[in-house]
Amino acid sequence: MRFLCAVLILNLATGFSAAAQEAVYLIRHGEKELSGTDPVLTPEGRQRAADWAEMLRNVGLDAIITSDALRTQETGGIIANALGLEINALPKGDVAGLVDSLEFDHEEETVLIVAHAETIPQILEYMGVLEDVTIDQSEFGNLYVVLRSSSDSPTYIHLLMP
Repeated sequence: MRFLCAVLILNLATGFSAAAQEAVYLIRHGEKELSGTDPVLTPEGRQRAADWAEMLRNVGLDAIITSDALRTQETGGIIANALGLEINALPKGDVAGLVDSLEFDHEEETVLIVAHAETIPQILEYMGVLEDVTIDQSEFGNLYVVLRSSSDSPTYIHLLMP
C-alpha cells in the first residue's frame, strides 16, 4: 500500500508540470557488494532497481544515463529492461559532461540519471537546485526530481521510496 501511495504521489507531483518541461529524475544505484574496486549489486540492490522500474513506469522516461560504474549500469539496466529503454554510460566524475549531455542531447526529454551519493549533490547544483543535498552512504531510497521550465530556477522535488 505504501508503494502504491508513493507511485500516486510521484505521478501527481510530476505529471502536471512535466508536460511542458524537461524532467530529470535522479536516483542512487542500488545496494552494492562491500568488496571489490567496482562492486556489483546485492540481491537487495537488484530488487530496489526493479522497484524503481515499477515506480517510474508511468512518468514517460525517454532516456537513462548512468555512470560507468558496474553498480549504476546494473541498476539502470534493470530499469531500462523493464521499460524498454537503453542506457547511456558516462564517466563517473564528469558531472559537467553529464549536464552538457542533458542540455544538448536530451533537451526535450524526460531522463533518469543513476548516479552516486557523491555525485548527485553536484548534479543537482549544476542543474540550479539551491538546496544543500547530502546523501549518506547507507541511503538508497532517495528520488530527486528536477522540472526544468523556461524560468531560471527549476522546480525541485525530493521523495523517498517507501
